[in-house]
Amino acid sequence: MTTTYREQPSTASDPGRFSSTAYEQQRVAHLVLGSPRPTPDPPKKPKGMSKLEWRATRERLRQEATRLAPGIEERVALREAWRGIAGTPETNEHAVVVASREGALARLVQTGALDAHQLAAAQDIATAYTLITADVAVRTAKLERSTGGGPNAASAERIARVLLERAYTQWRADVAPHADMLLAIIVDDVGLTAAARRWRMSNRRTRSLLTLSLDRWRRH
Repeated sequence: MTTTYREQPSTASDPGRFSSTAYEQQRVAHLVLGSPRPTPDPPKKPKGMSKLEWRATRERLRQEATRLAPGIEERVALREAWRGIAGTPETNEHAVVVASREGALARLVQTGALDAHQLAAAQDIATAYTLITADVAVRTAKLERSTGGGPNAASAERIARVLLERAYTQWRADVAPHADMLLAIIVDDVGLTAAARRWRMSNRRTRSLLTLSLDRWRRH
C-alpha cells in the first residue's frame, strides 16, 4: 500500500482528524485483514530548502503519513514489534506478554473457530463497551472532537455512536445469561479455555456461545 506525503496535523495533537469512514476503513484493512501500514511516497525536495531542513521535514511527513488512527496505531505497532519489524529486544519481549493476552480472538481466527466478520463484530462490541463504561469527561475529550468534516460529519459520528450503544444494549440483553463470560473473552481477551474453566462449562459449549453471540451482533 502506497500513500503520498501531505501536510497534515499530527495524530497526537489532533486525534479527531480521522473521520468515522476513514477509521472504519483502517480498522478493516489493518485489524481484520492484517494489511501493513501505508508506505509513504515522498516528493522531491522543494527548491530553496537545505538538505538538513529537508531531511527533518521528510521524516516528519513520513511519520505523519504512516501513523494510523488512535486505537489502530497501537495494535499495528504491537504487531510490527511482535514480528520483529520494529522495536528493541525489550519491546519485543514486552510484545510477547501483551500478545498472549490480546491475541486470544486472533488465535481463534487462525484456527478457523472464528471468521473475519466475527472478529470484526468482537471489535465493535469491545468498542461499544468502552464507550459506555468510559468516564464521561474522557469520552467527551476523545470522542466528540470535530473530524474536520464540518457539523454534518460531527453529527453523523454522534448518531453512529448512539446506534452503536443501542446495538450493544440490545446485544447484551440477548446474551444476558452469559454476558459476563462473553465480555471477558471479547473485552478482556481471556482465553477460551480459561473462560470455560472459570464458568464451568466445556470448551465446545463456550466456543459455541461465543460464535452465536458474535453472529447475533451482526444482525443488530
